Amino acid sequence: MAKLQRSFFQWAKAVNIRSCIVLLLGMLCSIKGFAKELETQESLKQVVYDFLAPQLSEMKASRTEIAVGRIDPRLKLAKCEQPLEVGFLGKKNLFGKVNIRLNCSQPRWGMFIPTQIKVFEYVVISQVSLPRRSVIAASQLALREVETSALNYTFFREIAQVAGTTSTRAIQANHIVYTNMVKASAAIRKGDSLIIKAIAGSLAVRVKGQALQEGAIGEQIQVRNDKSRRIIRAIVVGPGQVEVPM
Repeated sequence: MAKLQRSFFQWAKAVNIRSCIVLLLGMLCSIKGFAKELETQESLKQVVYDFLAPQLSEMKASRTEIAVGRIDPRLKLAKCEQPLEVGFLGKKNLFGKVNIRLNCSQPRWGMFIPTQIKVFEYVVISQVSLPRRSVIAASQLALREVETSALNYTFFREIAQVAGTTSTRAIQANHIVYTNMVKASAAIRKGDSLIIKAIAGSLAVRVKGQALQEGAIGEQIQVRNDKSRRIIRAIVVGPGQVEVPM
């Protein structure tokens, strides 16, 4: 009888152990299944990157960098059952600090992720120091890659855009040439002799004159008609040539 009792207790103990193991495995599976139902930081960051990367690839930049901001690890968001809606929060910029908005329709939740975008381009720099009113030669210029998303002024991307212009201020060596640092070089200097062309319909009359101001092509300056001594305003169209539309 005692032997039978011992066998019964051993069987009951084994059954309880097996039950505990089954229960524990069930709990682990439930926890694992629940974890799959949450969005991860990596998946959310990848959504932001996939949204920005194609847009940045269309830019004429030498390279770009995307740094997706920190997402609070305590944030628990249910896995979105529909594709996430992605857009800019506020003003759309493809450079500097931006906020990317993520919206889920099922289940409904929303958030925004701060992101830093860096854009690098080749811009025109001066290889030498240039005093004010210097006519800039192409040999004095070069291209250098810089982070243009950090610049506050407009710049030039091609040497040909700067070569032949005149500096409006001193430019230091190895500095970026901004658009407000140069102007088109004068095609006509004050005191130059020139040809004044007056146009009226299909008729054109040419007379000799003198420049009373200097001016670049496209600028309007004062000139004096040598014959009539009359002072008029004319548009510079080339070296030693101005036009007066009638």
